[in-house]
Amino acid sequence: MQGIIRKIGIEGGVWALITDDGAQVELIEPPEGLRKNGARAEIEIDEARPVEVSIGMLGQAARVKSFRILSD
Repeated sequence: MQGIIRKIGIEGGVWALITDDGAQVELIEPPEGLRKNGARAEIEIDEARPVEVSIGMLGQAARVKSFRILSD
């Protein structure tokens, strides 16, 4: 999935991907290289490690399996 990486200032700050269709996906323990507020990225969700509870409660929460920065 593709979208814009955002750091959202709730509960000390959580990282999220705002997808091209407007959905918010909270990123649980995102890799350091993905923590670029405002960057456009493509991520693959780690389906083998589902998230049961999240701090931000933004909607879907997921762990990142792989990613690619498309633009800073």
